[in-house]
Amino acid sequence: TTSLKHGLSSSSPSGFAGLGMLLCGPFGKPHEGREMAKAAELILEKPGMRSRAVYTVFVTQSFCYHWTSPLQDTIAPLLDGYQRGLEIGDNDSACWCLLTRSYHIFFVGRALDSIQKELEATIQVMTQLKQDESLLHCIGLLTTMKKLRGIDVEAGDKILDSMLATAASTGDFS
Repeated sequence: TTSLKHGLSSSSPSGFAGLGMLLCGPFGKPHEGREMAKAAELILEKPGMRSRAVYTVFVTQSFCYHWTSPLQDTIAPLLDGYQRGLEIGDNDSACWCLLTRSYHIFFVGRALDSIQKELEATIQVMTQLKQDESLLHCIGLLTTMKKLRGIDVEAGDKILDSMLATAASTGDFS
């Protein structure tokens, strides 16, 4: 209602995207949710709205569009969201886009060896960007790929053990 009373602000796109997510999921109205997601994207085209652009892409592509469109259709926009996030310095949202894209390429049935190679590269990027939460999810997905392929089934466990040991020694469990 703030956008209706006072006009659009830089937080409006993510607000509309969040409403779209609620409509699609808990409220069971995916077509109305998709319309809110589209509205969020239209607002992003206005000047001064870029600050939450990548987060908005993450929400719309992760939680709205797959209800009414093929999951395959989210893969390219999520990669674009990742790239735009790096360009504007929104590394958190960029990495969430990249992680969600990794899950989606698994769910649409891409070859496991291809996904594994991409995840290994993704882990390097997330490590460099210090995106530990996304990194942990990515490690779990990589471990799944390796176990499904029957190779190096202990690798993910070793990486996770190393991360937990580092967290314990530094006291940083965030």
